Amino acid sequence: MKQLFKKPVWNYLLSALFVYILTFGYYYLVSNGLGDKPFYLQMRRFVPCALVAVLPVYLIGYSLLSKYFLSHIFVGLSWIITYPTFYWLTYHSTVQFFSNHFDISFGLYGTAALIALHILLLKFLKNKSLVSITIAFFQTLLMALPVFQWIYFALYHSSVTEPGLMALYQTNPNEALEFIKTIGYQYLLAPVAIFCLLFYLFYKANKITGSIALQTWTNKKSLAFMLVIFLGAGYYSCSIFTSTRLLEHYGEVRDYFISARQYSVNHVKNFASLSVTPTKPLWKKPGTVILIIGESASRNFMSAYTKTENDTTPWLREKLTDKNSIVFKHAYTSWAQTVPALERALTTKNQYNEIPFNQSISILDIAKKAGYTTSWFSNQGTVGDADTQVTLVAKTADHSKWTSQEMDKQQYDMALMDYLKQVDPTQNNFIVLHIMGSHDNYQNRYPPEFTKWGNPKIYDFPVNYDNSLAYTDYFLSQVYEYAKNNLNLEAMVYFSDHGANPNKIRYPDPIGFVSLRIPLFAYLSDDYRKTYPLTAATLTAHRDSYFTNDLIYDMMCGILNVTSPVYDSTNSLASPNYRWTRETLRTRLGQKKLTEDDSVD
Repeated sequence: MKQLFKKPVWNYLLSALFVYILTFGYYYLVSNGLGDKPFYLQMRRFVPCALVAVLPVYLIGYSLLSKYFLSHIFVGLSWIITYPTFYWLTYHSTVQFFSNHFDISFGLYGTAALIALHILLLKFLKNKSLVSITIAFFQTLLMALPVFQWIYFALYHSSVTEPGLMALYQTNPNEALEFIKTIGYQYLLAPVAIFCLLFYLFYKANKITGSIALQTWTNKKSLAFMLVIFLGAGYYSCSIFTSTRLLEHYGEVRDYFISARQYSVNHVKNFASLSVTPTKPLWKKPGTVILIIGESASRNFMSAYTKTENDTTPWLREKLTDKNSIVFKHAYTSWAQTVPALERALTTKNQYNEIPFNQSISILDIAKKAGYTTSWFSNQGTVGDADTQVTLVAKTADHSKWTSQEMDKQQYDMALMDYLKQVDPTQNNFIVLHIMGSHDNYQNRYPPEFTKWGNPKIYDFPVNYDNSLAYTDYFLSQVYEYAKNNLNLEAMVYFSDHGANPNKIRYPDPIGFVSLRIPLFAYLSDDYRKTYPLTAATLTAHRDSYFTNDLIYDMMCGILNVTSPVYDSTNSLASPNYRWTRETLRTRLGQKKLTEDDSVD
């Protein structure tokens, strides 16, 4: 050992002990609910982390805190501190147990590998500027994820979690452009400026490191040992990289969508084996059933549900006294994001069963088997090859169309009327209209000339949100009038995938019930009420019942008046067998009870 170290071994051991106490102590502080087993397990695991972290610099006779290695310390600390700290700040009061040890381990081993590489390059490359540039490049690259998390936390006051990454994964170019416009182009330039500044500072710091004396460091054993440290620490860093929490979340989101793509493979077999009765609607003449899926509409801001400053939903409010209409008072989403909410709303999968999405049956499948021609018309763009669960279901319709999503061009929901007018009125039709509704940026959801409140040229999120709700309300009225006059409208249902809080723009992981309370509306024609009097009476009787939108599939099965092995009438508001109550229902994928909503009227 004396041949390897340029300083006494006890100096090295004391430094390792110092690093161990700091990192393990920090790990303990930013963890929650550690029991004895994880506590002692990580206590042991942090020992080799600390020993390896300080080893490269002591091999050449320097201290880890030397000015020559401060840039490496900065990179390592960024990994050690960033995610564990932000996660603790976000969830320490709500999540009982969490432990983010891999981020800390990656920071320690990554620091050791980078320092070892730096020393080896300085030893063997004569061009010190090239060494500085090379190491600065790797340092800047390693800073990408911590910087992303800093920016994310500054914007949303939350650590990056699966909902946030899912929103990014699904974002199409138009949505990205809208987001940039919302926050301002200067914020887009900020990350570029940060990385340029970091690269410059790292380069300057590495130039200083190039002046350290390595002439006497010629021992072959030391050289071999340094190479082993670089390879070993580097390999281990790479092996645990995907286990750091941000990468772990990304992997879970990626696997979630990969698994969903099996839906198309399984659908042919599942549809072929599906049995539904009756196989033809009982209308005297061809009729139409329409399901409208709203976006980000919270009943907190809808005048049909509560007293609001602006009359945001006049048409829906008028339907409160319409004998053919039912405005359900207590509907909630199952999750405050589109894909997780709708993959449950549209299929047999829900919060209360274990059915995988890729093995599920959709309401389109039921309608097809029940004798309807199915259509899906959407104003929400597809994501190309990375089809979401919603797109996968939509593409099983007999006719599926999406409005043209041109870069930097707003396509309003009324564009869907052109598709609706192409529907053949001589057939029994089941139509799904998927609208943009109140998807932020709210100002882009309605034409400037439709602006009822505020200035159409000024971002004012609460006012813009009210205008978007009013435009959706107008759209509903137009669909209703056209379908009633031209398509023999038998039933129309409208619900929102989830709500939104305009006071917390683009918050990807909503907290509280504002984003969970949604509208739910049903219209039943006179002919429908004569044909299915029990169903109509049952839906009306359930006006005040509690409901989560992952049960929309069963509700629509009930409205279509079918029986099937894949229809559970106890989940359907259209059935007298409906079993759910405020006390038994949950939201946020089963994590939250509806009884926790303390603002129920």
